[in-house]
This record gives sequence, C-alpha cells and structure tokens, in this order.
Amino acid sequence: MRAVLAAGVAATLLAGCGGGGGDAGGDAGGDGGQVVLDFAWWGDKTRAERYEKAVALFEGENPGVDVRTRYAAFGDYWTARNTEAAGGALPDVLQMDVSYITDYAENGRIAPLDEHLGSGIDVSTLPASVLPATKVGGETYGIPTSTNTLATIVNTDLLAELGVPVPGPDLTWQGYDEFLAAVTAAGAARTPTVHGSSDYTQFISLFQVWLGQRGKAMFDDDGGLGFDEDDLAEWWGRSPQLHEAGAFLPPERLAQLEGTDAIGSRESAAEISWDNFLVRFSEGAGGAAMALLPPPVDDPAERGLFLKPSLMLSMSANTEHPAEAAALIDFITNDPRVGEVFGMSRGVPASARAREGLQPTGPDQQILEYEEALAPQLTSAPPPPVAGFGALEAAFTRIGEDLSYGSVSVAEAVEQWFTEAESTLGG
Repeated sequence: MRAVLAAGVAATLLAGCGGGGGDAGGDAGGDGGQVVLDFAWWGDKTRAERYEKAVALFEGENPGVDVRTRYAAFGDYWTARNTEAAGGALPDVLQMDVSYITDYAENGRIAPLDEHLGSGIDVSTLPASVLPATKVGGETYGIPTSTNTLATIVNTDLLAELGVPVPGPDLTWQGYDEFLAAVTAAGAARTPTVHGSSDYTQFISLFQVWLGQRGKAMFDDDGGLGFDEDDLAEWWGRSPQLHEAGAFLPPERLAQLEGTDAIGSRESAAEISWDNFLVRFSEGAGGAAMALLPPPVDDPAERGLFLKPSLMLSMSANTEHPAEAAALIDFITNDPRVGEVFGMSRGVPASARAREGLQPTGPDQQILEYEEALAPQLTSAPPPPVAGFGALEAAFTRIGEDLSYGSVSVAEAVEQWFTEAESTLGG
C-alpha cells in the first residue's frame, strides 16, 4: 500500500474514526503524540457513511493519525464554518465549494497549497481544465475530488407512461419550454399531477451557462458583472410565462415536498441539474430509468458548458499539522479505493488514479459516458467567482422564488438583485 505520510509521524493509533453524527467536532489536539485532524464536509447520511469508510482506509495506512469527522447540511455547514473562521478555528481539512473559495482565501482562512503540490498532493492526475477554478490570486486553495457539469435529466419511464417523446440532444430553449408544457398537459389528469419541471430560472449556474451561450460571462476580468439588467430580465422573463402555462411545478407544491426532489416524487418529468444528481433522482423515483441530455441550446456549437469541480478539499490556514492534512487531501482525492467507495455520488472522480477503482454500472456509467461524450465541447472551468458570490447566489434563488410566487415583477426582481450585487461587489 502507498505510504502517504512522511517519516516521523507517531505510530500509535486511536481506535476508530470520530463518528460523524452531526456538526459537533472532536478535539483538535494530540493525545500522547497522536496527530489529530478535524475533517468536515456537507452532505447527507449516505455521504457521511462513504467518508467514514474512506477515513478508515486512511487511518489504516497512517496509524499515527486520528481523523475526527463532522458533517451538516449545506446551509448549516457554512454557518458553522463562518463561525469557526471568525475565531481562527476551522477544521484542518474542509470540503470547499467554488462559490466560497475566494472569500475564504482572500480572508486568510484557508492555506495556499502550492508548497504541497507534487510532494504531498499529486495533481498530475487531475484534468487541467478544472484547475483554474482552484486558484485565487495565482495560488491554489482547493483540490478537486470530483467533477460535474450541467445536464437535463429526464424520467424516460414517466415520459413513456405519459406518451411524451424523449427530447433530442440539441433541443432549443423554445423547444424545451414546449416540451415542459407538453408534459404538463399529458400529466394534468394524474394523481399527483405531473408538471414539466421545477423553475429552472432560479438556478444561477444555469443562467451562467445561458450567458456563455451568448458570448457573455457572469463576471468580467476586473471582477465586475459581465452582463446587464436586460440580460437578467430576458432570463427571468421566462418564469412568469412558464408558470402561467403550468410548465413549472407550482412553488406552493414544491414547498410542500419538504426537500424531496420533484422528479424523484414523479411530480416532474425533467430537471436541469448537475449530472451526478442522476443517482439521487433515480433512487428517489424508485430506480426509474432516466436519461442525461445536454441543457437546451440555440447553437450546438456554443453550449456554454464547462467541467466544474463539484467538490474540493481545502486546508485551514491555522492547522498545526499541514503535512498530515495534505496527506489526507491527497488520499481522499487520489486513492482508487476511495474512488470505489464514492462512485459517482460526488460527481466523476477528478483523479485518473481514483477512477481506476471504479466499476461503473447503471446511472454511474451514464454519468461517465455523458461527460466523456461532451468533453470535446466543454470549455475550461472559469476562475472562482468573486468574493461574496455565495451571497449573490442565495439572493438569486430567493428573489427568483419571489418571482415564481408572483410577489414581485420581473423588473422589480432584476432591480433587487442588481442592488444587492452593487452592494456586495462594492461598486
């Protein structure tokens, strides 16, 4: 087995992992020479079980290290991390999202990893196209463990029941909206009623792809917005029309689902989401057959799609054990056994070495084939968003929800978001 720690790490092993039953972490200190690392991530119980297996493998190869684990849902996770960051007490290793990496890097909360690249963390296994998303100010602050890209996920079993044909791979935006309306018409008499999809206009990452299809970007080279009010008004202008036509699941019903995916509950037949969500959607729908299609596009030569780090790992700027933390990051990223443990549940493993542990079948194989087929059309991942993007993303979703309820007009929604963007971006 491959050794991942330098000589000199104590060889006494504390029994077991620190159980990840919630976001209450373990002691960050040592015990009799034992190195203790705190490791935190967001996710559900299934992800926690997979991480615990991966951590147990790491500890088995590194008997001088005890990894204490913690996890929480996405929103609670960042609340806890922000509180810890304010006190300089972040976990040694933490799961990182591209929306927050700039904030944490520019505020000195996480450490640049460049000194560990090559010697402690092998990045030669990673696709070069995703690396721009890991860099802030020219330094590397996150290591991608997995990748994903956007896809239109359709429940082909449900479409067959409804008598609605499965769309082709080059569906235009107008064609997609007509497809959603056709699903709603066919599903109107069913119990529960079937709608085309939930409101895709609230998804800022899809808006980013839509901008890319038009030769624009979310941000310009100076960190300002790369689009204007008219662009957002055109995008959000789709929402009222599609709600009026019944193509979108009513927001009141979506709220009643209490976190259940609409497509998983068979109340929608399609969703545009990250491709690795195929696994979750399929499981939620009782193993229904689903297809992965590219998002709508008016010019197939300009899809605006890119391979995104679905998850990254970062290191606390205050860790007392940087070598061991780097070793854990490398192990979770590159070890084939970890690739086998996670499969495609986090996205396609970013590391070619980790993919050696895969024996994909079913939805996992679909995801891998989808990304491989799209590879020639994908652009490099953009640099991480500007500091404050997480807040702008939350505002985009919140205001988009208000629009779906009809409590604001398109013009009012656009004005509200641009006001928040101006405040967040400082100009």
